[in-house]
Amino acid sequence: MMRNLSVGLLTILTSSHAFSFAQINSEFELVIPRQFQEHLIDDGWETFVGREFQGNWQFSDQQMVSQGVPVQLKGVNLNMRTHLQKPTLGSGGNLLTVVSKGMQAQVHISEVSVDHVVEKEVGGIVGRFRIQALCKDVVLNLTPGLGEFAVAVTPVVGGTTAKVEVQDVNLKWSTGAWKVGALSCTGVQGFEGLISEAVEAISNDSVSFVSSQKENLKKYVSDAIQGTSFDFSKTRRLLVSRPDIQVAMSIAEYRDLGEQGIRARGNLEISFLKAPDKEVQNLKLLKGEDGASEKQAFLRLPKDFIKEIATQAYAANSWSHQVDSSAIPGFATLMRSRFYQFFVWPALMDFPKHSKFIFDIFSNQNIEIQGEGLNYRMKAPLFARMKAPKGAQMVPFMNFSSYIDTKIALKVIDGKLLTTMTQPALSLNSQWDAGFLSKYSPSKRFSSSLIRDYARDAVAGKTMTFDIPEIPLADTLKLKVRGFAAPSGQDVTLYLSP
Repeated sequence: MMRNLSVGLLTILTSSHAFSFAQINSEFELVIPRQFQEHLIDDGWETFVGREFQGNWQFSDQQMVSQGVPVQLKGVNLNMRTHLQKPTLGSGGNLLTVVSKGMQAQVHISEVSVDHVVEKEVGGIVGRFRIQALCKDVVLNLTPGLGEFAVAVTPVVGGTTAKVEVQDVNLKWSTGAWKVGALSCTGVQGFEGLISEAVEAISNDSVSFVSSQKENLKKYVSDAIQGTSFDFSKTRRLLVSRPDIQVAMSIAEYRDLGEQGIRARGNLEISFLKAPDKEVQNLKLLKGEDGASEKQAFLRLPKDFIKEIATQAYAANSWSHQVDSSAIPGFATLMRSRFYQFFVWPALMDFPKHSKFIFDIFSNQNIEIQGEGLNYRMKAPLFARMKAPKGAQMVPFMNFSSYIDTKIALKVIDGKLLTTMTQPALSLNSQWDAGFLSKYSPSKRFSSSLIRDYARDAVAGKTMTFDIPEIPLADTLKLKVRGFAAPSGQDVTLYLSP
């Protein structure tokens, strides 16, 4: 029963933007260190990294010298296909290097030709010999694993958008990486040997061969990744179990702090759809920018954020929780013992020991919450309608009213919120349902003091664990709450990780 009261302290982040009867507008500050860029790539670049890049580039005509004979290469075309591996962050924290994976490449040369006059002395006579030869459609294939295509990019954050700019592109291969296909040549015999040497020269000097095409390669890659960016200004939703409480998270400003990372400012708009009074509260952060030197990501919220959210979440007649009797330890123990039932609640003896009852818990008054940070005191009038199993139906059985006054301590560990109630004081009054009395005539003997003690002991010192919603920074990127700090009089800080 008491477990569900703690949900009010969990409703920090909820679902979607909508019109409401009451609303809280809260500032927030989000600080993310430079290492966040690696996680941005991990989580947000899946489409980019999984894409197959294809390049078909025309190179300038080349001249190679083989055995002292100039060899002309015309119509040189490079066709490349590759996937890209996940980028890595450079040692400086700014440059990201994207490297090829499983690259395939082929060079097609329209014609390789020689037209050269050679002087040669034979028997004291100098003769002039004209060498003419031609090979068409020469094909070179790259040996797998001996070539690499790399792109260097820099993350750029401005306003509410993050994107990348291409800084450099490099295509290189190892010595002997290219293999010549079948040749179709005319002219002087032995010309194939000159072709082989010319190809070897290409293999041994990838820098010279590629340098003239670097700008074209860079433009191609820049055009290909132009649409790869992250817009943080979009309003995003956070989900919890209460559909009547909704939150819209929007970022108004993003700033790149260099080596310190990224700082964002924005607003959380929490809507309470069942709140009885139309009221708008504005929660402001304390002045200044705390935590600029922190090495981990964090979300900073106003110091009264938790208290105000819980107060609105549990406003009069705006909430209800249904609790199964099996979830109440003291009641479950009572159901197993006919001896205890006889002295405490004889009417339960009319039901099998495995019977489950339902408690509908609500309040027609506002709860009162005092405190800040990690420690609070809650005072709340509560009402419960108890239903009993009869046949295939649950019928009204008893009604209870109580008043609880308890301390609540909060802790966050690895994405979970832990709440502990300590020193609870509890009153309890009961009333039988008139319809049940008339129809079934149960024993009306009921020990309010013992049942009250069962309920109090069920929550005293018990720790309840709840999942904390992830924070959706972008469409494919969410941050988890890993820790919690709230010094007295200071803003609340939630520590985050991808």
